[in-house]
Amino acid sequence: MTGRKLFIATAVGATAILGMTATAFAASADYPSTATFAVPNNTGQAGIPSQVFVPAGRTPVQSLELTQVKPSFGGGGGQDLQLRLASPDGTEVNALSVGCATYPNTSAFTISDSATFSVDAPGFCTLVDGAPTTASGKPTDPFSVFSGKPSGGVWTVTVVDAGISATQGSWNGWTLRINHANPTLKADPAPFKIQKKFAIAARCDADCTVTTGGSAGFTATQLLANTVGTIVAPAKKKAQKKGKGAVTLNATDETGGTATTTVNAKTLKVKPKK
Repeated sequence: MTGRKLFIATAVGATAILGMTATAFAASADYPSTATFAVPNNTGQAGIPSQVFVPAGRTPVQSLELTQVKPSFGGGGGQDLQLRLASPDGTEVNALSVGCATYPNTSAFTISDSATFSVDAPGFCTLVDGAPTTASGKPTDPFSVFSGKPSGGVWTVTVVDAGISATQGSWNGWTLRINHANPTLKADPAPFKIQKKFAIAARCDADCTVTTGGSAGFTATQLLANTVGTIVAPAKKKAQKKGKGAVTLNATDETGGTATTTVNAKTLKVKPKK
């Protein structure tokens, strides 16, 4: 499992976070499992778990799908295959309940709510036989149940052989693709002033890198998810003298999602030069 990256931010007191988020962009990320194993006949419903880890500090699930799903079963053994998907909080759904008679050893299909055929339908099996690397099918139970849930932690696909056929198969990996929710970025003046510089209290709901612009010179600050930190950026001369303009803050999270907010330079009073 990959540990969480350490982002250092200077904590501040109980500051009201009042800035309005102007724009945000969500991004998708892939979390692959390359573990392979033999699938013996009749595993029982306990099955064999195959897991991936999503680091903490990432935004919740907006939607998800399984890609590069790679079972290999010949001789009718594929009809035994069943798959379940479980989130870190224990929510579990049936991803596939009725297997195809065969899955080529080149199978690498997708299970997605947006597909046309169900993975349990003969039409999907025809796709798998004809184009196993581009086939896409709907899960038995909708993956929309995971929408809004935290993404961080261990996700599990349980591989089950129901014991209908004595033919054994193999499991060659899968990828969890999460479309993460938009990050949010909020900001307000810090409870202190710095000479010729803006001091801003900011919070992102994911591990973010926040850069400054507008009436502030460029800086880059790393913030831990949901932790208020201080951003210190040089004030441009016009902002120092007249307090005009706005400071722009741009956040980018670890998946590539972005958020932007602005703070009126007048509210970010710069400490006058002695």
